[in-house]
Amino acid sequence: MFVEERQQRIIERLRERGKVTVEELVESFGVSAPTVRADLAALETRRMLRRTHGGALPLETSLYEPPFDEREAAHHDEKRRIGRAAAMHIRSGETVILDAGTTTHEIARALAEMKVRDITVVTNNLPTAVLLMDSAPQISVIVIGGQVQPRRRANLGALAVRFLQPLRADRVFLGVSGVDAQAGLTAVDFDAVQVKRAMLEHAGEVIVVADAGKVGQTAFAQIAPIAVCSLLITDTGLSDEDTVALKDAGIGTVERV
Repeated sequence: MFVEERQQRIIERLRERGKVTVEELVESFGVSAPTVRADLAALETRRMLRRTHGGALPLETSLYEPPFDEREAAHHDEKRRIGRAAAMHIRSGETVILDAGTTTHEIARALAEMKVRDITVVTNNLPTAVLLMDSAPQISVIVIGGQVQPRRRANLGALAVRFLQPLRADRVFLGVSGVDAQAGLTAVDFDAVQVKRAMLEHAGEVIVVADAGKVGQTAFAQIAPIAVCSLLITDTGLSDEDTVALKDAGIGTVERV
């Protein structure tokens, strides 16, 4: 088991049980107590938990991600603007990947409203596939297979990663939990991160869509360094200082809408 996977399992157990002990984690993972303590220390540094004597307790704000419907309602106006701006970067004849997420879902909504034709959309986001099927039948849609995660309304896991192997897209529109000059692009769920990494590998250009509230935030696992992103589309709430920091870290262009 990889370190990231083991640490994700620790986070999941904290969500389920409200606490973990070093003893139970040693038995569950078949690793040494020093290894478990190192995992807990690393997660505490990332503000994912709080260590206690013999175990750890969760920091709920860092572990909880609301379900799709709740996230869709948050910063909705900003997401709509970002979605419309992102849709303008898609050209006739292209194949694009739309990652799972509420901001990427707004790209699909914009494409439907613009009545765009002659494009192929590859997505693991089930609401996006349904929206395009109902509102934009002229758009070719490929749904990435995988294990359905109900809270995210997305297909994730090893099957989704394998599904992407033979595909090649012109660009990917990536959703993230955090965008930070040092920590890079991050997300809260290891299974989602694995799929996002596969999407990056099979796309010619990486465009990240995220509201300004996610800039400067760091989540559980890194998707990729910031420099892989050729374009960040965000809202006007992003400060000039943060914009400069992201560009200095290697991001291509920052578009504030």
